[in-house]
Amino acid sequence: MADILYTSVTWTVGDVITEAKLDAMVANDRAVDSHDQGMLITERAIPSTPSSNKLYLYAKDNSGVSGLFVINDAGTNFEVGERQPMFVFTIVGTLATGTSMTPLLVAPRTLTIIKAYANVKTAPTGAALIFDINKNGTSIWASTQANRVQIAASATSGTKTSFDTTALSEGDVLTLDVDQVGSTIAGADATISLKCK
Repeated sequence: MADILYTSVTWTVGDVITEAKLDAMVANDRAVDSHDQGMLITERAIPSTPSSNKLYLYAKDNSGVSGLFVINDAGTNFEVGERQPMFVFTIVGTLATGTSMTPLLVAPRTLTIIKAYANVKTAPTGAALIFDINKNGTSIWASTQANRVQIAASATSGTKTSFDTTALSEGDVLTLDVDQVGSTIAGADATISLKCK
């Protein structure tokens, strides 16, 4: 198939995207970037809230990686594009210690682990619940076991943002271990989630 050539249009800071401007780019009103490397958007501070029925599209730093964001006329900022994946393990019923306690979860692409969440319907008592997550059979807290995600005695939730391993590659297999349960009431109905970017 032959290459399609589009009319070149020069964009400058502050330009407003209008139908006339898009018409000048392509005859059928499809806005296609004229550069074969794609459109370049430079990181900037969060813009002010736009006026009614408008929004701003901008790039900003997102934990060390550039991200594409939108701010709408309500002042709400949100990231555009692929959502941050969440791996979710669930155990129904009273908890007991053991390894690989749920079905396997597989990373669909290269990802970075950023936060772990643990929640239960029935709180443990007497001792904390401690969960471990393994990547290809090795704990993501292999060097610092004290950082494993926990739910304190009498609590129903806990989080963790410190990891020894954060990198996931496509095809990596994740498993969940229950390393400790409550000594009086074990705790029950757990959901352990791993947030990635």
